[in-house]
Amino acid sequence: MSQSDKRAVSAVHALLIQRFPKAFPKDYDAIRPLKLGIHADLIARAPDLDPILLRRALANHTQRDGYWLALIHGRGDHRYDLDGQPAGTVTPEERAEAQKQLDASMKRGQDRAERVRTHQEREAQRKKQREIERKNREAKAARKAEHERVQREIAARKAALIAQGITPESRSERKRRLAREAAERAARRHQGPRPAPDRPAGEASQRPAPRPPKDVTGPAQRPERPMDRDERPAQAPDRDEPAPDRPMPQVEFRKKRRVVPPPDEK
Repeated sequence: MSQSDKRAVSAVHALLIQRFPKAFPKDYDAIRPLKLGIHADLIARAPDLDPILLRRALANHTQRDGYWLALIHGRGDHRYDLDGQPAGTVTPEERAEAQKQLDASMKRGQDRAERVRTHQEREAQRKKQREIERKNREAKAARKAEHERVQREIAARKAALIAQGITPESRSERKRRLAREAAERAARRHQGPRPAPDRPAGEASQRPAPRPPKDVTGPAQRPERPMDRDERPAQAPDRDEPAPDRPMPQVEFRKKRRVVPPPDEK
C-alpha cells in the first residue's frame, strides 16, 4: 500500500470515529467486538464513502491488538453494531483465534523492536567508526603537513650551504665517506713507507772514488778486535720485503654516528 492509500484509509477511519463513536471509539481501551457482517451496514449507512476504503479501514480497526484483546478479555460475550447495541456473541473458537493472532502480532512487534535495536547499534558503531576514521585522516594530514614543513626547512638549509660554497651531504653519505676515509688511512698505515726509487746504472759509475785515508803520525794504535756476534749492531730490516697480510681494521660506529679509527700501531 502506497503512502497516499494509507493516508486515504486513515482519513476514512477518522470519519468512522466521528460518525459512529460507539462502534469506533477514540479511547483505545474502549474498543468493543463488532457484529459479523458490519461491513454491509457501513456501506448502507455511509454511501458517500468508497466501499474499498471502508473495507480497508474496517480491517485496520479489527487487526489491532486492542481489538483482539477486546475479543479475549471483553466483558460478556456480546458483539455490538454501529449504534452500540448488542448483536451476536463471541464464541470460544473466536477467542482462541484472537489469542493466536495476538501472540503472532506480539511476536512481530518483538522482532521489529529487535531489528530496530540492532539497526541502532549498527548505526552507533558506524558513527563511531566514522569518527575514528575522521580523526585518523586529520592526524594523517597533520603528519603530512609537518613532513612537508621539515622538508622545506631542509631544502632551505641546503640552499644556504650551497650559497656559501659548501656541498651538503646526508647522514648516510657522511657515514660512507668517513668509513671510506678510515679504510684508506688504515691501508696506508699497514703498507709502510714507500721504497726509494731505483737509480740508473750510469749514475753509480759517475760517483767519485773515495779518497784514501790520510797518514796520521802518532803512537801506534791498537788493532781493533773483531766484534762478537752478540755485540754487532742490529741491522735494519729490508724495506723491499712485502709486509705480511693483516686484516682490515673494523670501523666502529657509535651512537653519535662518528667513525672511530683504530689506534695507531707503535
